[in-house]
Amino acid sequence: MNQDLLRVLKGEAVSPPPLWFMRQAGRFLPEYRAIREKASMEQLLSDPDLAAEVTLQPIRRFPKLDGAIIFCDILVILDALGCGVTFPEGGPRLARTLDQIDPDQPVDERIFEPVLAAIRKVKTQLPKHVTMLGFAGAPWTLFAYGMEGKGSRNWTRAKTFLHTQPQKALPWLVRLAEAAARLLNLQIEAGAQAVQLFDTWAGELDFDDYRTLAMPPAAMALQQVQGAPRIYFARAAALPQRLTSMPCEALSIPWQVPIQDAMHRFSHNKALQGNLDPAALLAGKDVACRKARAIVEEMKGHPHIFNLGHGILPETDPAVLAAVIEDVKQAMGNE
Repeated sequence: MNQDLLRVLKGEAVSPPPLWFMRQAGRFLPEYRAIREKASMEQLLSDPDLAAEVTLQPIRRFPKLDGAIIFCDILVILDALGCGVTFPEGGPRLARTLDQIDPDQPVDERIFEPVLAAIRKVKTQLPKHVTMLGFAGAPWTLFAYGMEGKGSRNWTRAKTFLHTQPQKALPWLVRLAEAAARLLNLQIEAGAQAVQLFDTWAGELDFDDYRTLAMPPAAMALQQVQGAPRIYFARAAALPQRLTSMPCEALSIPWQVPIQDAMHRFSHNKALQGNLDPAALLAGKDVACRKARAIVEEMKGHPHIFNLGHGILPETDPAVLAAVIEDVKQAMGNE
């Protein structure tokens, strides 16, 4: 299939670049909010029809999107390991933290079935140019949630446990790497054509701890993924040079890292994705489009997928995103 997004992931420079947006299926869309008025987050995650509908909403609204990322949550892996994940107002909660669970407990893959069924449903309805994307949380990010039992400002319990009880923490990172790889491979079997591993809390570790403790299990997870291109996203203000050897076809660059710096350091062997600051979309069409065009111009001639440097913020005006999409698609004068 000659989809532009897959061409870039094979190392080809495409003009104009393909684009999709992290959290493009979510709270900034009024049609998503209409569904959430009737259905809880747990219902969306457990009902393949609802998950498929939410995944398709941005594709219908923005027909020039090149990727559809399945609606799910990275914590599905922790739920499958027995953490008892729920989503009350105010953020996710875990009934049991990882230190209360046997690391050898098998993954309950029945928990994954709704997202796999949703991928199969979405694939039958996607336009031919749109690539089906799956995803999973990276081991460190899952470990951070798994040790805190909820979201955190500083992840002190997880970081303290990592350093004071490495004989317990490191086996958990390996276990989470295996579970993430398994989920990604199942998504590929269900129809995902590319997958992304999200290391959302990479930047919460200092540079050396991220490089020595979080990167190896992330690489372990990606190494086990077969059958589709892999994208790795580490949200951190500084990216180690060692990422050039990460077993993936593309690096998604956070907005804190200048795209030109990432291009000079990583583009000789990786496609790059990103990296507009999500807050730029809140500044209006002129600012957002100007910054988007600068990124596209900087990456001209290199394999590049236009995206944000993190997820779309809930306050984002869909009309601003639509304007950015039009600008990116016209930036090279090809339309």
